[in-house]
Amino acid sequence: MRIHQNILLIVAVLVVLLINSCSNTKFMTGDQILYNGRKVEIISNEKGKTVKKAEEIASAVSFAEPNNSLMGRRILPPVGLWYYTYRKPEEGKRGGFLYRTLNENPVLISEINPDLRIQKIESDLFANGFFNTNASYTLDTAKNNPRKAKILYSVKVEQPYRLAQILNQPARDSIDTLINSYTPNLNLKPGDIFSLETIRNEKRKLASMLVEEGYYFFSPNEIEMVADTSQTPFMINLLVRKKPQIAPYIAKKYTINRVEVNVKRTNTDEPEYAEPDTIIYDGVYITGQTDYLKPEVLTRSTLFREGDLYSETKHRGTIPLLNNYGVFRSVKMQFDVTDSVKQKMNVLLDLQPKNDVTLNLEGAVQAKSTGFAGPASEITLAHANLFKGANRLQVKAFGGFEWQWGKESEEDLSSNSYNAGINSSLSFPKMIVPFKSVKENKSIIGKTIGSLGFEFVNNVKYYRMNSLNMAFGYQWRKTQKVTHSFNPFKMNIVSLLKTTALFDSIVEANPYVKRSFEEQYIIGTEYSFTYDNSARTRNGFYFQGMISTSGNLIDAFMQIGGKERPYTIFGDIYSQFIKTSVDVRYYTNTTKEGLVLRLYAGTGISYGNSSVMPYVEQYFSGGSNSLRGFTARSLGPGSYKPEEYNGIVDQTGDIKLEFNSEFRFRMTKIMLGALFLEAGNVWLLNPDENRPGSQFNLSNLTEQLAVGTGVGLRFDFDFFILRTDFGLPLRFPYNDGDGNWNHFNEVFNKFRFNLAIGYPF
Repeated sequence: MRIHQNILLIVAVLVVLLINSCSNTKFMTGDQILYNGRKVEIISNEKGKTVKKAEEIASAVSFAEPNNSLMGRRILPPVGLWYYTYRKPEEGKRGGFLYRTLNENPVLISEINPDLRIQKIESDLFANGFFNTNASYTLDTAKNNPRKAKILYSVKVEQPYRLAQILNQPARDSIDTLINSYTPNLNLKPGDIFSLETIRNEKRKLASMLVEEGYYFFSPNEIEMVADTSQTPFMINLLVRKKPQIAPYIAKKYTINRVEVNVKRTNTDEPEYAEPDTIIYDGVYITGQTDYLKPEVLTRSTLFREGDLYSETKHRGTIPLLNNYGVFRSVKMQFDVTDSVKQKMNVLLDLQPKNDVTLNLEGAVQAKSTGFAGPASEITLAHANLFKGANRLQVKAFGGFEWQWGKESEEDLSSNSYNAGINSSLSFPKMIVPFKSVKENKSIIGKTIGSLGFEFVNNVKYYRMNSLNMAFGYQWRKTQKVTHSFNPFKMNIVSLLKTTALFDSIVEANPYVKRSFEEQYIIGTEYSFTYDNSARTRNGFYFQGMISTSGNLIDAFMQIGGKERPYTIFGDIYSQFIKTSVDVRYYTNTTKEGLVLRLYAGTGISYGNSSVMPYVEQYFSGGSNSLRGFTARSLGPGSYKPEEYNGIVDQTGDIKLEFNSEFRFRMTKIMLGALFLEAGNVWLLNPDENRPGSQFNLSNLTEQLAVGTGVGLRFDFDFFILRTDFGLPLRFPYNDGDGNWNHFNEVFNKFRFNLAIGYPF
């Protein structure tokens, strides 16, 4: 009964808002008209991809979101517009917090400016080969309110122009020769539809190639691509050449005379007129605070030397290499022509150091579904310039303290749960390899990282445990989008110190789970590949693939002895497995707005010395960053349903599949909304008689998927994002005798509230 009352109340509020929305134009004056959306019509004899391209261009130019829109349509309750209209403060006043948070200015036809947009449509279509285009618009006024109108765009297009031949003029100098030699490699092919953007890109490529050859002042403006449309209808002959007349200094190659690096002093007490120190190392003049970094560190990332031809590759490569050190607040690079006759120039690098030592303190209050709540904190101390080599030492101490709501059990290990630990890492701004014959690649930005950590966990219901982890590896990238990470050595040793009777009863009843806790001596390697261009405003993509192994090298030595398995090291069974995972994401707009799709898949395979995956390497599902309609570790494996929810012990698996979809939309200046639908589960690779239905089987995959949905709010405060999600379980992976799908009257009783920082993916 209570649920029905709440639903009726929500419906009543929505009805009131919708009624009020009819008068959101009440206070408009003069020729003000509220924008109510748009429609685009393409008129053409062409069909297929040609018309679709024209429609995409016209739709992109004409697109503008009306008030209270969802996917460009006015279908949401006009809360923001209602607040603007009826709660607008008096002139000179800011308005209350709710007004500043929720108000949304009306979007007017005059602000959309359709006259300017039809000009832009014609211009953009011309730039994409549609030379004969005519665009117009009309207003479709709402019948029940003349103050609201849609914009109807009509665009007439003809056949687009295509490239016929790509031509060059006879070479008269070295620049002509270079242009002619590079032209066949341009992204301009006969039959392609003319594209002004492609023309501009190829001009930039040509200019960049010439700059790389030492022509420092050469720019895309010095290149002409002359289009001739007089030979064949709707066909273009394109002549690629340099301008007939260019300034003499542009047509000259330049060499480097002197390379100077100025490290600005951080000691402000020193008089400004003091003569800066200067040292020369490897042909580079280092001035200013010469003892801030070792000379070999500075010169290793300064790619120019005296006598070099100017190179754009070295220019663009030096700055990120110096920034990679992480010790400079700013890196500025300039070139000064010292001899215009001999075409010589100096390289000037200005480096502004930042504080070497930083201390960060973070705190939080956490509440868990297991009935525990309490504070957690983290202290990080870092030194970014250890031994004056831009080596970064970081030490992080962390801990959390939890107390349980309700009555304490006599079987618990203590009255409270807590964890504490310390992690340390030391990174070097270069690839340190044991083989001297390996030559450093200056075009690759790399780091060498070693880490060591320890953590102690006291979970009052189950166990006391500690873990020791170590790793050594490399991280490198050649572009901003692609990152590689390789740890040739990675170790994690997990030890159970004490257990409760409840924990013992669970693992004793299930040998599979028991072995997963025994075999937690993990020594192996790990590699991951990441491609990330999600910063794009449209069609962003993210991909991460990971593979890790454990125990292979140790097992090769252990087999020499001919002992019976399982082999041990330092008295403990070591794990042997291979584990892979992929994480794929697609963003239609930005990471904050639009439709987001995500697919995660992971598999762990034990073999050799192990019959099961170690517990800490197994997968689980549910929680604030997974299936948000379900509690963390409450799903699976497969269709298995424990008689009593343990919350941590036996609902993990070797295989994980998860699909997430989320539509994110802006509601106010700082508040964003989200609608999500998710499905997934975890499974075991091998059968477990104590957990029936837990083995992965492709034939009944869909039958064992959990499905959840929900809504969320994100509060974007620029410096951080607070996320709240209300998850609703729609379908369970098991059949409890009444089907898998949740009953409607039970959905809201089983909702899950998630509070987190940042986006889930």
